[in-house]
Formats: sequence, C-alpha cells, structure tokens
Amino acid sequence: MSTQRVIQGDCLNVLPTLPKATMVWADPPDNLGVDYVGVSDKRDDYDMWLWNVLDTGENRGDIFWLSYYYRYQVDVLFYIATWGYNWRQFIWRFTFGQHRHTDCGNGYRPILRLTHPDAKLYPDAIRIKSARQKMGDKRADPRGRVPDDVWEFPRVCGTFHERKKWHPNQHPKDLLRRMVLFSTQPGDLVIDMFAGTGGMLKVCKELDRDCIGIELSEFYCEKIREVL
Repeated sequence: MSTQRVIQGDCLNVLPTLPKATMVWADPPDNLGVDYVGVSDKRDDYDMWLWNVLDTGENRGDIFWLSYYYRYQVDVLFYIATWGYNWRQFIWRFTFGQHRHTDCGNGYRPILRLTHPDAKLYPDAIRIKSARQKMGDKRADPRGRVPDDVWEFPRVCGTFHERKKWHPNQHPKDLLRRMVLFSTQPGDLVIDMFAGTGGMLKVCKELDRDCIGIELSEFYCEKIREVL
C-alpha cells in the first residue's frame, strides 16, 4: 500500500532533507501577484529563485518535471542549455484559455523534463488511441500510439468537479497522471515541491505510488490533508 503525506515548509529547505525520489514535480507560483493564502507571489529575485527551484529539484529526483509561465521560457532554456542532462520541453495545450479582444490569448504552458542518465521512462504506459484506430484502419498498432510532445488537456475551470475552490489554480489530474505513469512504477517515490491543492498526492494514491508533498502555506496543508 502506498503512502502520501504533506510537509509544511519551504521546498528549497525541505527537499534536500528527504530521500531521493524517482520523480520530482514542481509547479511554482508564476510571479504574477496571485492572491495565495500565506504565500507571496511577487518577488524581485524571481529569475534566480526559479533557477534555485530547478537546481534543487533536479538534484533530488531521477526525473524532474517543471511547469512554468511561458514568458520565462528563454530564461529557463538558457539556464539548462549547458547541462549534461537529457532535457525535453513539452507543451501543455489547453482549452478554456484566455479570451482577449485586443490580442491572442495564451493557450499553452511549457513543461520541462530533465532526465538523469540512469532514469527509465515508460512510454507504453501512456499510449493513446491513434488516428488509424479511430478510422478503423487495419494497419493501426492495436496498442495505440505514444503521444507527441504537445499534450492537450483542458484547464480546470470553476465548474469542473475536480476544481478546489479554496485555491486560485490547479493542474488537471489527467495531466499529472500521464507524467506519473510515464516516469514511475508502483511503489516508486514522487515528490511534489509545491503541493497546492494536493492533486499530485491524490493521483499517486490512485496509482499506488508513494508521494510527499511540500507546501509553504499552513492553510493549504490542512486542506490537502482533508482531501487525502
């Protein structure tokens, strides 16, 4: 049976004290001034802080995933360009994006994956129905196809059943589930650096993975424990 727990504290201080994980996941605040409870989302040193999140996360997991605001792509990719790790950028393409009248709204979020040399991926675990299968083409691989690096999942809107009203935003469980299945096997340890609504902990519980969530806000920690 898997175990899930949440630790209140600063992930940059807490993560180095934890066992090394198979997968580390980070969805840090975007520095947009969002009104989080007990967490500041506006800092002058955000670029350096985000680099520290990258450094700390990739050192504590075989596979590190980072979801970040699209305006920081140049900074993030420049920072990792000289690293010896295998890195790959995915695009989370979402529906229910911004609706703007003066310009095109944002409809995607970059998700970076850093993979250490000995890490193993499980692409067969995330196969989806192919176009050939949908058309009834006999040449189709009966297992489906491994998806490309553009992942389409809707944003979690206010009317969705999985939406947690007490938190400003959250990633969809289906997106988190794909990353966990792609990166881990049952019994592996996953660490969430910014536990938020507890979505990653809940997904790991459903998939029989151990998970430790780190959350700075005492209020969100209590809410996550209620969810679990």
